[in-house]
Amino acid sequence: MKKEILIIISFIFFISLCAQESSFKPTYSEGAKKGQSNFRGGIKAGFTGSLITGDGLSFQGYSKFGGFAGAFVNFPVSKSGNWLIQTELNFIMKGCKHTPKTDENGIMHGDLYVLQLMYGQLPILAKWRFYRGFEFEFGPAVGILFQTTDVEKINTYTRVGSPPFARFELSGIIGFGYLFFNHLGVNLRYESSLLPVRKPRNADWQYLLRGQHNQTFIFSVYYQF
Repeated sequence: MKKEILIIISFIFFISLCAQESSFKPTYSEGAKKGQSNFRGGIKAGFTGSLITGDGLSFQGYSKFGGFAGAFVNFPVSKSGNWLIQTELNFIMKGCKHTPKTDENGIMHGDLYVLQLMYGQLPILAKWRFYRGFEFEFGPAVGILFQTTDVEKINTYTRVGSPPFARFELSGIIGFGYLFFNHLGVNLRYESSLLPVRKPRNADWQYLLRGQHNQTFIFSVYYQF
């Protein structure tokens, strides 16, 4: 795990050096300072709402909340400065949650099920600043799963564990944001697994025949230096 994190950090450092060697300066938006470097970096933090398709509980909606935090670097790839490439190194929590419901007669329906997946993630995004501080972004992300919590309580029986999840996740991202005065910004993005994050192993998991996919909404606030 430490080796994989070191590789990701090294990759981001390499991208940063390439950005600083860019031969042109972007056109600066309102509030930007003349003469600044093409390379920009920052930090971000927020929360996620997620579900997993193929778990038989997706009708519950994006009911699993989690944390999100990371750092990023970006640099322009057009002379206008409106198009940028941004790489990130993030910590993100995904999963799903089902809570038993009680009807008008006081009868409880369903079981408690909590699934939490913690990823270290490397997105590589194209960003388009199309009007003043408004931004549109899209691109792929590779995640490394480093912790799984999978618990289901059925009456007095508690099941912990299940068919294992894939160690790596490939997902697609699309999002919108707004940047205030070239420093403080907000971002809302949607992320979905492009490949299954878990496949079935035996007949006890027939609902996994098509595999499970993460689907996540992420809201974050970021500061660009």
